[in-house]
Amino acid sequence: MTPYDSLQQRAREIALYGSAASVLSWDQETYLPSKANAYRAEQLGQFAGLTHRLATAPEVGDWIKACEDHPPICADAEETALRAVNVREWRRDYDRATKLPSRLVEEMARTSSLAREAWIKARSESNFAAFAPWLEKILGLVREQAECWGYATCAYDALLEGYEPGARAADLTPVFADLQRQLTPLLPRLQKVTSAVDPARLRGNFPVAGQQALNREVAAAMGFDFDAGRIDTTVHPFCTGLGPRDCRLTTRYDEKDFTSSLFGVMHEAGHGLYSQGLPTEHYGLPTGDSISLGIHESQSRLWENQVGRSLPFWRHWYTRVKEIFPEWDAPPLDEFWLLVNRVKPTHIRVEADEATYNLHIILRFEIEQKLVSGELAVTDLPAAWNARFEQLFQIPVPDDARGCLQDTHWALGAIGYFPTYTLGTLNAAQLFAAALRQVPGLESDLFAANYAPLLGWLREKIHRPAKRYSPTELMERATGEPTRAVCFMDYLKAKYGV
Repeated sequence: MTPYDSLQQRAREIALYGSAASVLSWDQETYLPSKANAYRAEQLGQFAGLTHRLATAPEVGDWIKACEDHPPICADAEETALRAVNVREWRRDYDRATKLPSRLVEEMARTSSLAREAWIKARSESNFAAFAPWLEKILGLVREQAECWGYATCAYDALLEGYEPGARAADLTPVFADLQRQLTPLLPRLQKVTSAVDPARLRGNFPVAGQQALNREVAAAMGFDFDAGRIDTTVHPFCTGLGPRDCRLTTRYDEKDFTSSLFGVMHEAGHGLYSQGLPTEHYGLPTGDSISLGIHESQSRLWENQVGRSLPFWRHWYTRVKEIFPEWDAPPLDEFWLLVNRVKPTHIRVEADEATYNLHIILRFEIEQKLVSGELAVTDLPAAWNARFEQLFQIPVPDDARGCLQDTHWALGAIGYFPTYTLGTLNAAQLFAAALRQVPGLESDLFAANYAPLLGWLREKIHRPAKRYSPTELMERATGEPTRAVCFMDYLKAKYGV
C-alpha cells in the first residue's frame, strides 16, 4: 500500500474502535445500571488508550511525512484536493495526539466516566462539595493536557483549540464583551414585549407518549432520518454519532410543559442533521467529519431558534399540538408565540431564552479560564459563580443544582467547550440570514413547513464540505463574511420589533 492508503486504513480502524466506545458512552448516558459504572469506566479507558496508541504509532508519522513530501495526486482533481485535506488534518491531529502520553489519555477517560456518575448524584442532592474532589482531578488532568500540547499565551487556549480550531481566548473576550454590552440594555425592552401573557398559560398535562409522537413528527419533517437514528431519554440531552448511519438523539420530558422536550429535540436534531449530512463515504476520514463545535452548534441553534421559535413554524404546527393534547386549554397562537419566546432570566442554561442564553456562556467562559489558570480555587467556585450570576442576571442563585452543578461538561473533562455555544449562536443567525437571501422562496417554504430547501442549502454550504475549510473560511464562503455579532443582534431586534 502507499503511505496514503495506509493512513486511510489506520484512520478507519480507529473510527471503528471509536464508534464502539461511543456505543458504550451512549449506553452509559441512557440505560447503564448504576452499579456497572466503574467497569464501564475501565472499558472506556481501554478504548481511549487503544485508539491513542494506534493514532500515535511511529509509522503514522512516517506515512504523514511521506505524503507531505510526495502529495498523493490522482487523475481526478477533486479527489486530489480531498486527499490534501486529509493529510493536512491528519498532521494536525497527529501532532496534538503524540504530545499526550497514553497514560494521560486513559486516565482522563476513566476519571471522567466516574466523575460523571458523581456529578449526577451531587446534582440530584444539590451538593457541590460531593463533586468538588472529582472536579479537582479533572482540572489536574486538563492542565496536564494543556502543558503537553503547549500554548503561546494561556493554557485555556490549548483546550479551546480542541473544540474550535484557531480560536483564542484573547480573540473571543472582546467579542463576548461587546455582545454583553449590546444585550444588557436590550433585555428590559425584550422582557417588556414578552411579559404580557401569563406564563401559566403554557402549563398543562402533556403525557410523555404524546410528546414523543410530536417530537418524532417534527424531527422527521426537519429531515432527520429515523432509519439512521433514534431518540432516547437521558438526564442531559445530547446527540452522538455511533457510525456513518447511526445517529442518536436524547431528550428529557416535563409533563407540565411539552415545549422543553420539543425544543430540546429540535436542537439535538439540528446536530443530527449535520452528522447525517456528512459524506458517509468518507466516514473515519477528516473529509467525513465536522469542522468545529462552533459550526456544529450553529446547526442546532438554527433549527431550534430561527426555525422552531418562529411564527411561521407555529402557524403550521400549533394545530397539530392541539390535536395531540386536546385537553390542554391552549391560548391563542399570538399569545403562545410570546410564551415560547418569553425573555426572562433563568438559572438553567438549557432552558434559557435566546436573548439571555449567551450571558450563561459568558459566565462559564470567565469561570473556566480562572479555574484552569488557578486564579479560582475549586472550593471557591460556588461563591464566585453565584456572585457573577447575580451581576449578569439580577437574580440570586438558590442552590448548587441550579448553579455551578447544572452542566455535565466539566465532569466529562470538556473544559474549553462552552465558548462554542455562543459562536454557534452567532453563526446560526448569520447563516439563516444568508439562506433567506440566497434561497428563492425560502420564507414561503418555511410557512408551509417545507424544510427541504433550507436543509438542502445547509447540506451544500456546511455539511458536505466537512473539514475542507477552517470554521472562518466556511462561514465566509457561506455568508460572505466571517462570524460577526451584528446578524444576531439584528435578528433579535427584528423578531421582537424593538
